Amino acid sequence: MTADIADVPAARTGSAGRTSGPTHRMTGTGRPPPGRRNSYLVPRPAVVSFSGGRTSGYLLKHIVDAHGGRLPDDIAVVFANTGMERPETLDFVDTCATAWGVPIVWVEYDWDAPHRTRLVDHRTASRDGEPFAALIARKGFVPNPTIRFCTGFLKRDRIESYARYRLGLKRWHSVVGLRADEPRRVWRMRAMNCGARTGGHAALPLADARVTERDVLAWWQEQPFDLGLPGYAGNCSLCFLKGRGKLLHLIREDPSLADWWIAQEAKVANRTGPDGRACESMKRFRIGETYAELRAAALARRDLFDTAAEDEDSGPPDCFCTD
Repeated sequence: MTADIADVPAARTGSAGRTSGPTHRMTGTGRPPPGRRNSYLVPRPAVVSFSGGRTSGYLLKHIVDAHGGRLPDDIAVVFANTGMERPETLDFVDTCATAWGVPIVWVEYDWDAPHRTRLVDHRTASRDGEPFAALIARKGFVPNPTIRFCTGFLKRDRIESYARYRLGLKRWHSVVGLRADEPRRVWRMRAMNCGARTGGHAALPLADARVTERDVLAWWQEQPFDLGLPGYAGNCSLCFLKGRGKLLHLIREDPSLADWWIAQEAKVANRTGPDGRACESMKRFRIGETYAELRAAALARRDLFDTAAEDEDSGPPDCFCTD
């Protein structure tokens, strides 16, 4: 641990050793090799950021198993719902909680709620983008790859708010499911030293255990349930960080997915800056193309390119919602 979280109580030790230190790969039994420390015995108190994807599901189950099938009281699991998650994602979060006996806390952005954070559950969670739309209305413009305020307000800040004000923590370990095959994101997360800003110090068990996407997918093939979404779909319906090829394919599969994104861009179409000039970058989620144009392109070409792996997909990796 670093000096800025020295006052966080040290995690308990177990048969696998202390919770920080050398990395390992898990054996087929789900236990680290003899003599190696188990990175899934995360330092505590801890707040696990559960995205609702396969990787975060893999992470959570391995943390639960490392603690004998039951999470200690000082490890919380939190899912931040933006209202734009796919229905399959919401069902998956609920199934993980039920199947593994893990309480997963659901939070949403709500300006009028205490600390801007509302507690919901699978039944009451927003499903039509209400939290995201409310944030855009308050900001007066839409996020984009350069000004990505959705990640901070809708996810990171909501989980931090729960840890600080609901759990009463001043310092904690923020457990995030970044894998070893995401070195750039892992490096960025460690370099941010987020504990100095929020009180949450990043813990990355999957990166420490050198887990890759291949490991995650192979593990899920052996489980009795799954997310139920193809890998290119992601959790957020048409996240603007997806490559253009993936967005085109998703819109061809279901053109109605673009309706919400088009409506949000229409609401800020007359946005101007302090000098009265038009701020084009604040009117579009994606640089240089509106979602209305994207849908038109997708439907015009649906018979020509009907595959998910389109070569034009050269955008940034999906789902930077932990960055």
